[in-house]
Amino acid sequence: MADAKNYNKLNALVYETIVFLCRFYPLKSKPWIRRILDYCLPDWSAFRAEVAMLEVEEQIKNIQKEWEKEEREKQEPIYTEESADDSEAQRLLGGEMRLRAPFSDP
Repeated sequence: MADAKNYNKLNALVYETIVFLCRFYPLKSKPWIRRILDYCLPDWSAFRAEVAMLEVEEQIKNIQKEWEKEEREKQEPIYTEESADDSEAQRLLGGEMRLRAPFSDP
């Protein structure tokens, strides 16, 4: 079987082309087409495996970005301010202010 990095791209293209054409024409009944498909199958398999792994890596990156964004949102500080009561200090300074930061999930 061909290595994931060392495959013949032309063979993979030939395999893809024949499979595409088989959707419209009954080519698989021809013995020489079957032999070509058998010959190109290892290269096509390596090509498809490489494409699939690239897609998985892209999905992993997107999921990690999403998680990082969610973590940043969870770590944002929470600012609250209560209204002043009738005491002299709060009349001069205003109500109680709080700044909290949730450092972990509940």
